[in-house]
Amino acid sequence: MTLGDAGTQSKVDNPHLASLKSLKNSLKSETEELKKQLETAAKDMGGKKVWVGKAADDWARDLEGRRSRMKTLLDKLIPAVDAEIAKCPEKVTPGEAKMMRMDLQGY
Repeated sequence: MTLGDAGTQSKVDNPHLASLKSLKNSLKSETEELKKQLETAAKDMGGKKVWVGKAADDWARDLEGRRSRMKTLLDKLIPAVDAEIAKCPEKVTPGEAKMMRMDLQGY
């Protein structure tokens, strides 16, 4: 095969795309678990199960604000990965795939 044949070269699955899809699946479960944990902590603090008093109320309000902010940020992760997935071709040349695998491995 010559360099001029690169456009007709057989294609292989895009390893970067596979990595992004794996990341998305991990994020789905991890973000849902984190949201549950943050909600439980905020609910326990706000429900006075953990601590009572003015300082506890202030801390509970702060915790609720942080939980809300974290939820907003977590909700942006999967759409960001989806946007990257949409940019990736399904198939790439073997040379491109090799370079992507090296990049994914940190070489």
